[in-house]
Amino acid sequence: MRDILNKHCKKKSVFLLLYAQTCKELIRNRLGLILIFVIPTLFLAVVQWTTGEGTLPIKLYFFKQIRQLFINTREISLVFMAAAIGGFLMSYYAVLLFHKDFEYFRYCISMKLSPVTFIVSRFCFFFSLVTVLSVYTTLLMRSMMFFSQIGAALLGFLLLGAIYGAYGGIVGILSKDFMIGILFVALLANIDAGWLQNPVFYSTAQQSELIRWLPAFFPCQFIFSAIFLGKTNLWAALMSLLYASVLFGVLFLAVHFRIKGVYYGKHIKK
Repeated sequence: MRDILNKHCKKKSVFLLLYAQTCKELIRNRLGLILIFVIPTLFLAVVQWTTGEGTLPIKLYFFKQIRQLFINTREISLVFMAAAIGGFLMSYYAVLLFHKDFEYFRYCISMKLSPVTFIVSRFCFFFSLVTVLSVYTTLLMRSMMFFSQIGAALLGFLLLGAIYGAYGGIVGILSKDFMIGILFVALLANIDAGWLQNPVFYSTAQQSELIRWLPAFFPCQFIFSAIFLGKTNLWAALMSLLYASVLFGVLFLAVHFRIKGVYYGKHIKK
């Protein structure tokens, strides 16, 4: 029994060590630290300062129902910009976390570290980062406009961060060049979250079917429904979870095979 407990404690300490090492990676990246808090603050402040008053019609999509509302222009712009920024930043951080050749994992093998422990610690840090950014974005937006469903809005940003983070991680794993990975996430975030998911745009779009299946659509619908209607859009939540599950499954397999290759390659050399 004592040996089992010692083994369990050792695995736990290794997991915490890996988690701490991943935190240090972000701390060393000063640009990454600046982006977490400065970019959302700067962009939302500009929107708050420059957007005029007025109302615009938007459409919110539920499972078998479409609700059309007239919303204040400034509030629409704030929520939309917060979602677009959140999607891009989580993709960017995911590229940073997963665009690695994992050569440094070779040094962990001497500690009898399994690939699963390494992957789990990496993913836990990623979810921590999604949570921090989502909480900060929600509270910042709440300081600029009133809405009662703070918890639902936070959940929507978490779903958006998970989906875009998984996409960024996949791009980071598959792309050999870091700048190409950033280009891919910037293009999708700009076209999808930064343009097509604008409620003013898709409410008048002639071809909206494609827009409804892009990554940011379902979490954005969840966020907009929570803030502008005070309702929980269960259909959007379930579709967001499905989207995130599929993308994270692909990301987990990609990371697993990459780590396995390094792990077995090290033992073959030995």
